[in-house]
Amino acid sequence: MKLIKTVLGGILILYFQILFASKFSILGIIPNFVLAYIIYINLENENNICLPIVFIVGLSLDLLNPHLLGMNTFIFLIISYLISKFHHNINKKRFVVILFSILLINFIYYFLYSLYYFFAIDYAVNFYLLVLFAIFYNTIIVLISIYLFWIFDKIRLYFHV
Repeated sequence: MKLIKTVLGGILILYFQILFASKFSILGIIPNFVLAYIIYINLENENNICLPIVFIVGLSLDLLNPHLLGMNTFIFLIISYLISKFHHNINKKRFVVILFSILLINFIYYFLYSLYYFFAIDYAVNFYLLVLFAIFYNTIIVLISIYLFWIFDKIRLYFHV
């Protein structure tokens, strides 16, 4: 049942990312709700359940940007591996520790993502300032999203037919 809930959550968050994430755009930066979901499922599930779901969701997201095919999948798999490797060592009861962990994950994501643009296209300093803003903006969005995922996970709905 947990696997089905995780897969359905991945499909729903992918649709949300595609259809509604642009409504939260600031300065052209669209928050990455899929990253929040990947962090959440890695904290709640075992690695053997997470990696196939992360691969499929990342590949589905990559199909929207054909020139970067495989970039999100590769970065999501690296982040998923790092989270599954190190999340047992983190005190999840401290807000500051969670905040810095998510900031580090966003930094890794945007660093690897902008590394492609660094070698492919020569950008100015404004691009890197925009990446720094994207890291902090996405950190806030991911932090709020993870807490919302935890709240939704605690809600139990029962139907008596």
